[in-house]
Amino acid sequence: MTFTLTKKDTVERLTLIEKTALEKGAIETLQTNLGQGQGREVVERAACEVSDRLNGLEAALSNGDLEGAARLSNSLIAISKQIGLVSFAKVAGDLVGAIHNNDLVAIASISRRLIRQADATLFQALDYVSEHPF
Repeated sequence: MTFTLTKKDTVERLTLIEKTALEKGAIETLQTNLGQGQGREVVERAACEVSDRLNGLEAALSNGDLEGAARLSNSLIAISKQIGLVSFAKVAGDLVGAIHNNDLVAIASISRRLIRQADATLFQALDYVSEHPF
């Protein structure tokens, strides 16, 4: 089977249009308890962990490993809550629910949404710790 694209056939990239929620209090608590430098390091390390787990999640989903994907999604929830990524944690929770329901269409949609959320919220958290020293 061969497909040809015409002018009316286009591929669109979805962009994030929903507001992301960053609980700034979580970051402020980290900076207060650990100091500015260590608080920033915790947020930066958490951002790296989120990125690594997202890569693992994409691999698990592409390999059909729903158990691994659920485990990675749960770890994303835990990490993101520690640094105040409220909307990201909610979407990761939605993904866990879709995985448990074995809803493959929802899994595909929510996992892409999670990646869009990560792009927005991780930079928001990193910017916040840079711009609001304690």
